[in-house]
Amino acid sequence: MRDIRGDLEERANIVHDQIRAAFGHYENVVQQLQRERDERVSDLKHTMVMIERLMQFESNIVGKPRASAGIAFSSCR
Repeated sequence: MRDIRGDLEERANIVHDQIRAAFGHYENVVQQLQRERDERVSDLKHTMVMIERLMQFESNIVGKPRASAGIAFSSCR
């Protein structure tokens, strides 16, 4: 019977290298997704600030809406 330990060790090393490569790829994908998420959240926050500023501007120019107009508006939602 021949000794196959060397072959098994070589195969284990190959599989180990494949696992490390897959993990490295996974880490890169996760980092890319986190960067994309952070960019999207930042864009949305800037949009929200702009909307709040426009609402404040409109409120200053037009004045506060009357209570009846506010009730009609809220019932449309």
